[in-house]
Amino acid sequence: MAILSNLNDSELLQLLKDGREDAFTEIYNRYWERLVATGYYYTRCKEVAEEIVNDVLMGLWLRRASLVIQSLPAYLGTAVKFAVFKAMARNKRRNQLLSGQLLAEDGAAAHNDTEQQLDALFLDEWLRGIVEQLPEKARLVFVYSRDEALSVEEIAGKMDLSPKSVEYHMTKALKTIRDSIRKMSIFLHSFLS
Repeated sequence: MAILSNLNDSELLQLLKDGREDAFTEIYNRYWERLVATGYYYTRCKEVAEEIVNDVLMGLWLRRASLVIQSLPAYLGTAVKFAVFKAMARNKRRNQLLSGQLLAEDGAAAHNDTEQQLDALFLDEWLRGIVEQLPEKARLVFVYSRDEALSVEEIAGKMDLSPKSVEYHMTKALKTIRDSIRKMSIFLHSFLS
């Protein structure tokens, strides 16, 4: 039998799906610190970060048979960020209720507003992460187009490329983003179900 620490993530995931607790323990040990650091970055509270990571990892174990995971670090990192933002929304709403800031009749609207803001923040950060991983020219074309609202001709002039090259890199960037959104929707479906 192979030593689990020598296995790659795909091999560990297969063992996890087979119900191997030792594979879960290896994943837990392999990613614990990194995930707590991610949680702490957003919460600034070690105990809350640890609780969130425990919940995410327990969710991984409980849904092990039905999950489709392409990249374990990306899946776990996204799950922790998503759980942090949800916890922040719950805490904010709880604090508002305790301080009497929310009236019963508009409490649901305020809660939905906070949830939407946190979801938008999460999606914006997630999208920026995808854009940062694009090849340099595709990333620059996307940023110039979306963030600076430059036309294809302006981007071509700024980057010393032909307009066709700019269109090629934009198409490449948008395809990568679309593929990532599709994978995220699969992740969210499995995470929330």
